[in-house]
Amino acid sequence: MKLAWRLLPPDPHLGWVPLVWVLYVGFVFLVPVLGEFASAQVWWASTAVTVLFLPLYFSAYWVTGWRQLVLAVLIALLGVALAPVNTGASTFFVYAAYFAGLSQHRIRDAALAIGLVIIIAGLTAATLAPTIYFAGPTLLGVVIVGFLGSHFAQQRVRQAELHMARGEVAALARIAERDRIAGDLHDLLGHTLSVIALKSELIAAVAQRDAERAGREATEVQGIARRALDEVRTAVRGYTVGAGAGLRQELKVVGGSLESASVEFIVEGGPERFAQRLDAAREGVVALAVREATTNVIRHADAKRCWIEFFDDHEVYGVEIRDDGRGLRGRPGHGLLGMRRRVEALGGQLSVRRESSGTRLRLSFARPSDSEEAQV
Repeated sequence: MKLAWRLLPPDPHLGWVPLVWVLYVGFVFLVPVLGEFASAQVWWASTAVTVLFLPLYFSAYWVTGWRQLVLAVLIALLGVALAPVNTGASTFFVYAAYFAGLSQHRIRDAALAIGLVIIIAGLTAATLAPTIYFAGPTLLGVVIVGFLGSHFAQQRVRQAELHMARGEVAALARIAERDRIAGDLHDLLGHTLSVIALKSELIAAVAQRDAERAGREATEVQGIARRALDEVRTAVRGYTVGAGAGLRQELKVVGGSLESASVEFIVEGGPERFAQRLDAAREGVVALAVREATTNVIRHADAKRCWIEFFDDHEVYGVEIRDDGRGLRGRPGHGLLGMRRRVEALGGQLSVRRESSGTRLRLSFARPSDSEEAQV
């Protein structure tokens, strides 16, 4: 199996900009090129620190959250190491501030992360490189570029939400069209085939000539009509939201949104596990739960992966959504409370709990009786 090697993750929002911005590291060599402190020690130190910087730089695009912040701090420490011999080390603090701001989606958290880099840069300027050539560019660049990274992080979340909203509108339009087609089929073909079946019964009852043959023909027509009616009903069931059609579409929408937010999306099983148990009401509730849970993952969890597992045991069936993010904090919001009300109104149960790594949401319904299941 051939493995593809990449410097950057396959994220369409990144494009070629990171490859251009890495060239900014050339400012590290501005001091030795201009001749100030242009000893062999400066050249070797600058080259060694730059070589260590490059893998940290490209790795920072593959992670999010606290992992990205850790890499930002490591890049800042490279600046600390180089500052005593090369004032161009301010370049690394600017890179560190960018990734610190990028690591947090909320502006308050981003400000704290950028503040950490400012503290490291300030202490370095005060103790190891007390010159205006270092302190000025460093502090100015850290503030400007750091909040630029925070802006890009918030923009990425908004793009994911916009992608989800567009997918939701498209899914609702398709569902409405399927419902319209289903209604037309049922009203037109269903009624017509019912009339054929009734007329066939009448023919079988009143046939006078060659009654035996007429009866066989009429019975055959009756059977054909009834089979056609069953097929129409089966087609109608496939057109409507039930049978998992809308839920599968919802998975495509949230999968694209999670991918846009750099969250790996893993589906274990699928709606097929309990599709035959779903009526339109329950499927709608499950789809809304998947949407609400994944929206929370994008906005608040700061997760790297999100799992969705569909299960169908002997007693219950449902869906479980979990992530490896920061975990549920505080009291449940209006989205979770509304989701719980909708689930319980249909006789289901919803549980949300924080784990050692991430949050686990479980939605389940009791297995219907045989008579109820036959009607789905």
